[in-house]
Amino acid sequence: MATLFITGASGGLGHVVTQTLLNEGHVVIATRQYSDNPQNLIYGFSDLLYTYETDLFDEAQVQTLIQRVILKHGPIDAAILLAGGYRGGSLAETNGELLDSMMTLNFKTAYHVVQPLFAQMRSQPNGGRFVLIGARQALNAQLGRQAVAYTLSKSLLFELSDLINASGKEHDIVSTVIAPSVIDTDANRRAMPDANFTDWVNPQTLADTIAFVLFGAGIALREPILKMYNKS
Repeated sequence: MATLFITGASGGLGHVVTQTLLNEGHVVIATRQYSDNPQNLIYGFSDLLYTYETDLFDEAQVQTLIQRVILKHGPIDAAILLAGGYRGGSLAETNGELLDSMMTLNFKTAYHVVQPLFAQMRSQPNGGRFVLIGARQALNAQLGRQAVAYTLSKSLLFELSDLINASGKEHDIVSTVIAPSVIDTDANRRAMPDANFTDWVNPQTLADTIAFVLFGAGIALREPILKMYNKS
C-alpha cells in the first residue's frame, strides 16, 4: 500500500485514475476545488480516499495543505498531477492574459505541489515518484500552433520533469511525463462530436500506465517520456 497525492481527481481522466488506484488498495489523497462535490470524485465510497479543498493557484495554500497531509497521513510516496485545462489560439490570437491563464492552470498548479513534495521526498529513505501529464502538442510544433498558450504551458512540464530527475537522482526521486494525444473524455466528446473516438486515448489505459510506472515493472524506468497517441 502506498500513499498517493493526486490533483485533478474530479476530471474526466482524474476520476478514472483515482478509482484505479483505490481499487489497487492505495491510500489516495485528492485535492478538490471549493466548488467540487467530494462525492463526485469516485463512483463508490472508499475508506482509502481522503479529499481536501484547496486552491492550486495559491502557492502558500498548497504548501500549508501538504504540511497538514504529511502530519496526518505520513510520507507521500508519489504525486500524480492531473490538474489542467485547454484553450486554443494561434500566435496571432494569443495575448498575455491567455498565456498567463494557461501557465497558471497547466504549469503552476503542478509546480506548487512539486516544490514542497520534492523537499519532503528528499528526506525519505525510498525517495518518491512524480507523474506529470504533458501533451502531444508540446512535442510537435505543427500540432501546437493552434493552441500556443496551452502548448507552451505543457512544454514547461517536460522541463520541470527533467529538473526533478536531475535534482532527485541521488535521492531516488523519479519523474515521468505521459504525453497523450486526445483523451477520450465526455468533455472532449462534447467539444469534438464528429471525431472518431476510437482513435483517442482511453482514460483507463492512461490510468493503467500510471499504475505501471509507479508500481509495476515501469518503476525501473528513469527519465521517461511516454507518448500515448493511440491511432490519432
